[in-house]
Amino acid sequence: MKPYGVNELRRMYLDFFESKEHLKMKSFSLVPHNDNSLLIINSGMAPLKPYFTGQEIPPRRRVTTCQKCVRTGDIENVGKTARHLTFFEMLGNFSFGDYFKHEAIRWSWEFLTEVVGMDPERLYPSIYCEDEEAFEIWTKEIGVPADKITRF
Repeated sequence: MKPYGVNELRRMYLDFFESKEHLKMKSFSLVPHNDNSLLIINSGMAPLKPYFTGQEIPPRRRVTTCQKCVRTGDIENVGKTARHLTFFEMLGNFSFGDYFKHEAIRWSWEFLTEVVGMDPERLYPSIYCEDEEAFEIWTKEIGVPADKITRF
């Protein structure tokens, strides 16, 4: 697999989902708009909550973003481990009633194996512990061996 920089991976991801008819949206403000449940944006989907709840109509039924996020819930661990950060970006592809598991799984596999060039033999999907539909998609449609799928 070719090594990529973060800017190149971000562009590749957003371009890939734009090719799947997603509207590429800019990162929303870190200060939530009309959402009193959050002080700051802490996840990639947080600014899209009004679309998921039906409070607002999304600009398109498919959206992709690279959302700037801030987390402080585990701020005491920042600097102590390599995986605790306060500011980061989350890549996301979202459907507002347009597609669900089949497309999401197929496109994630396509992006990782065909676009990024990851070796399929080194990928181990995880699914929700009771999600038989996702298990069937991964094993029968994508062709991942059952023993490579972890249930959580």
